[in-house]
Amino acid sequence: MPEAPVPEEPKREDTSRFERLSPDQHRILAYASSIGSEFDFPLLANAMGVEEEWLAEHLERLVHLGVLRERTGGDRFAFATEEFRARVYRSLTESRLRVLHRKIAEAMQRMYPTAPAEVVAELGRHYFLGKVPEKSRLYNRLASENARAADDPESAVHYLERVRVDLESIPGDHRHELAEIDEALGELCFSTGNFAEADRYFTAALERLGSDEPRIRGRLLLARGEVAREKLDVESATRQALDAQRLFEATDDRLGRAQTYRLLGRVAFHRGHYREALDESMRSLDALGDLRDPRLIGELSIDIGNSFALLGPEVNQEAIAWYERAIDRLTQAGEWVELSRAYHNLGVSLGERRPEDGLEQLERAREMGDRAHDPRSVGRALLSGVEFRLGLGQFEEAARDNEQAGRLLERLDDVLGLEQVEVNRGQIAEKRGQWDDAERAYEKALAACHRFHLRADEAEVHYYLARLRFKTRNLEAARHELRAADNLDLTDLRPALAPQVAELRRQLEEQVAPGASGPAEPAPPS
Repeated sequence: MPEAPVPEEPKREDTSRFERLSPDQHRILAYASSIGSEFDFPLLANAMGVEEEWLAEHLERLVHLGVLRERTGGDRFAFATEEFRARVYRSLTESRLRVLHRKIAEAMQRMYPTAPAEVVAELGRHYFLGKVPEKSRLYNRLASENARAADDPESAVHYLERVRVDLESIPGDHRHELAEIDEALGELCFSTGNFAEADRYFTAALERLGSDEPRIRGRLLLARGEVAREKLDVESATRQALDAQRLFEATDDRLGRAQTYRLLGRVAFHRGHYREALDESMRSLDALGDLRDPRLIGELSIDIGNSFALLGPEVNQEAIAWYERAIDRLTQAGEWVELSRAYHNLGVSLGERRPEDGLEQLERAREMGDRAHDPRSVGRALLSGVEFRLGLGQFEEAARDNEQAGRLLERLDDVLGLEQVEVNRGQIAEKRGQWDDAERAYEKALAACHRFHLRADEAEVHYYLARLRFKTRNLEAARHELRAADNLDLTDLRPALAPQVAELRRQLEEQVAPGASGPAEPAPPS
């Protein structure tokens, strides 16, 4: 069907032109409207099977009537208005449209024996609308592969959805191919942060397979586990990973086992068990053995770097080395989403001491996220730069980036990212001396952390609230928040904060120390 909507009330001028058309002009415009808003003269002539001179004369009359416009060169025409094209198209019956699209596709195939990417996509569209499922399936699969290679996952999903429809209309058992298509659709949706759709496709693929293909089933269970982890459902993620592991063990699938260990490591990291996460990641590397998969090695390198980054500042250089290794491998593999993550985490590690360098790497993370059409990567890179901008005194820029990130992540319902948006709002308000606004933001972040069992983040927010209470001279409340942070093992989970926590504790103790001459100035590290 046409891509543009038809106005409910056609313009009187368009109605008059439509009614004055001759049967030949109606036929020409029927083909032309099926090609699109613009069309090439040779394709129209070939599809209609008419002589060029006859067609040129009729097109000339249609230009004079104001229905069409001729592009420079004379071989390309366009409808004067999209509304008129849509009116013509909508006047055609389903059976007529099926014939027109099939004939246009056959003409294109004759004209382009070796079709370039843009023609492949059009062949897929016309054969799909012409209800020629075998050829539609062929060209739309190829169009999807071309779109993936061009970093256009949304178009890739669109083409594969057509393949899915085609397969369901072709007689015979296509369960395995449909499961393959569902898995590919799930991966594409996952890559753009659409986790609900990804899980729907992975689940559909599992249902199609039943008990067949244990390796593929293991892969799909693992994919569902990754979705659950992203949605902060660590229990489900662990269960799916262990189910997948049993299938991979039974089939002696080394790559599958390596990927399972990686997921278990990421779950452990989420729980704040960084040494366990590091052990699982190393186990994944060992399981790979001589399998040189640059994508998986790159992803594992990020995970290992993350564990080192949170085991304390003394191993920060180890983290940086692993991120750099990840960037090398993922550049080889052309994995832009994961490459964005590698640059992001490298930027965070560098920015702790050199904020300008950190912001530079985060900008690269945003570039990779844009290239992958992944707004989540872009939003999270913006979020991580806020703290560095605050350290550089760039308050307005920090607020701008944080709100832009919030808009991006809200559309994706990214709970973890939105929690960080609130933390950043609290820090920005605190820097500006807007105590009430800071308190509200921290309390909102704390509720999200508690709800989704984000232990490390929850401990950190308790520290920020303790610092804020100290600044506003609510000392008992400050002590209460600091005790809550201690109970959650803040300095184990966030060793980089240990000096600031120790300084705040010292200043709080001075307030009740015997012989203290008066309250200390509320100036804990920010």
